[in-house]
Amino acid sequence: MMANVANTVNREIVGEDVQTRPFELYFRALSGNDVTIEQYAPEDPAHYPDTPTTIRLPRATAGISKRSFYRLALAHRSLHLQLGTYDFQIERVANTLLRNTLTPSDEGASDLEVFFAAFSDIPLAKLIFETLEDARIDARLPLIYPGLKDQLESAISSELLSRPDWNGLPPRGAVVEFALRRSMDPRINEVPEAIAEAARETLMIYDSLNLLEASVEDIAAACVQMYSVVNLLPNLGVLGKSGTKVLDASDSTKSISSLWPSQWPEEGRVRLEGDDVLLISLPDISYRGSIGSFLVRAPSASGPDHQALYHMRSISEVGEGGEILTTKSAVSGPPEPLPHDHHDVSRHLHSHEEGSLRPMGAKTFLYPEWDKYQGQYRRDWCRVVQLSAPGGGALERSVLQIRYAKELRRLRRAMDVPLSQAFEVERRAPDGPDIDYDAAVGALIDFRTGAGTNDFVYQDLRRARRDISVLLLIDVSASTAERVEDAEPIESALPRDISPNPTLRPPRILDIEMISSLLCTSALDAVGDAFSVWTFSGTGRERVVLSEIKGFSEPMSGMVVSRASAIKPIHATRLGAAVRHCGMVLSKLQSQTKVLLILTDGRPFDIDYGTSYGEAESQSYALADSDKALWELSAGGIEPYVLTVDPAGEEYVSELASAKVEILEDVSSLPEKLLRLYKGLLDRDHKLPNHRHAANGFKTTIQSLGGHTR
Repeated sequence: MMANVANTVNREIVGEDVQTRPFELYFRALSGNDVTIEQYAPEDPAHYPDTPTTIRLPRATAGISKRSFYRLALAHRSLHLQLGTYDFQIERVANTLLRNTLTPSDEGASDLEVFFAAFSDIPLAKLIFETLEDARIDARLPLIYPGLKDQLESAISSELLSRPDWNGLPPRGAVVEFALRRSMDPRINEVPEAIAEAARETLMIYDSLNLLEASVEDIAAACVQMYSVVNLLPNLGVLGKSGTKVLDASDSTKSISSLWPSQWPEEGRVRLEGDDVLLISLPDISYRGSIGSFLVRAPSASGPDHQALYHMRSISEVGEGGEILTTKSAVSGPPEPLPHDHHDVSRHLHSHEEGSLRPMGAKTFLYPEWDKYQGQYRRDWCRVVQLSAPGGGALERSVLQIRYAKELRRLRRAMDVPLSQAFEVERRAPDGPDIDYDAAVGALIDFRTGAGTNDFVYQDLRRARRDISVLLLIDVSASTAERVEDAEPIESALPRDISPNPTLRPPRILDIEMISSLLCTSALDAVGDAFSVWTFSGTGRERVVLSEIKGFSEPMSGMVVSRASAIKPIHATRLGAAVRHCGMVLSKLQSQTKVLLILTDGRPFDIDYGTSYGEAESQSYALADSDKALWELSAGGIEPYVLTVDPAGEEYVSELASAKVEILEDVSSLPEKLLRLYKGLLDRDHKLPNHRHAANGFKTTIQSLGGHTR
């Protein structure tokens, strides 16, 4: 059946400048997954790696036709899914030493993440794992897809001709290069004399693997053994000119069982400035691609269920024009407290602890705090407690939806603005719902002049796949209970048994923050971007609470609205710890662009936020720590933005120099402003397709500064 799919693609493609849509269908037939195929220039060394939704292939190929290359490359990638590359499970490992030293994570990390965390040089371990796993895939590919055997042999021959010269590589790089070549051709057994012993041990590892029957767990065990061989070698200098040696694995003085790191799991490696020179840099094997972004359990983008936002309580309460029917009456229930209907930031709620803190449960995380007066970090100084926000009752949820129905209708046009960024026009397509008139005129001219026929006269809309993740962090401290007197009134949330004829009251700052987040979620759904909503507050450094309203992998639903309706203003604003935790959440994703949007109504404040230096210095201390946390995000490749609705923000906003900060004079304009800000990100990202961040180092940075994130 797969051979028939390949033949179908071959018949449908005309000319070397291939259309990608048939190959997307080809990959779907092989793997069952929908992807977008993007083509990059082969000379571009900075093209994006593959992601779960996007496969990137070169516009031109050498040594093999482009169609054959695409079929081979997509079949290789599909076999990673079919043969369980990403389904690695610790309990299935046959090697007792490996299995007994790894513990599955209860924090949502995949078993592969746990496996790689056991290495001190994680990039080297991942490179070796990929090399061995690709060898397993290549060994099985001709058996599963016999029609691609010739294409695989041609591609391997072409790749081997383009590999770098042994003599120009350092010892470690040369041994990895041998492993890469051996993964393509098991007949290769000749290497420079300078690396003969290490290459012989590498050969032993290959010979011990039955690639036709090996599982991904077997590959992991072999990865540990090969890592123990390669990691001992220097990666500075070059081999230089030397003789070559033909290898025989039986000549090795070691046994296969002795190839294991002296310490396992290894201790974390201390990163030094400039030590990137020690990293191995070798050209990729083009038809294989990279599986790096698949090794982490990353949430995929998901869109909201719009009915959850526009749901009405009952049909009798909706007018013919769609307006909400409310009963206005001079009679009302007990008045709501003004201006602050919230809990006070009471010191009696603060459980004081001395010195560095310790974790207290599975969902607690320790982070450092920057002390500007000492010029250093306080290690394990703040404890973040991560909670799943509780849902509100049916009454609260329906009241929230009715409150915002009018606002939602008013802003639907604004929500549609980024929709144009969600699709790209594909012209001169072989089929489509619309005629490409320029192409049709050209085809008609060619036909009448005898130049031939051309069926590529259609145009279609293709969804533009972009890799961006946005985390919206909302300040729900006590001050967000303030009423915005100039904003359009909303219906009171008092229970109906107390207030049967609800009054209209000015919204709280928290109300406007919540509707803004729901609106922004709807806007992001239009372009298919991953989006998450969190809230934060706390009392003292011992308990900074972050609650997840909507997760990245969670669709927008009534449950999300229910959680939003149940949020209450409480406690204080310890911004630095909240920012660092959100940075950790974002660092686990594999998106090219990662953004943290912070909505707050005032300066950072907590009952012990720098107060050891006196009340007069606490504000400066809190701002300095918050700015340092924002700087850490930027250094890790995460873009921070701060929107504050504090009218006094100009007094301190200049001290938050590490993020783009904007003060809103009119709180009620927050929904539109948030959407405009995000549209600006879309426009920039659309104009700069090669824009990319590498935020994978954020976790390492936090841990080196004194954070315990597990």
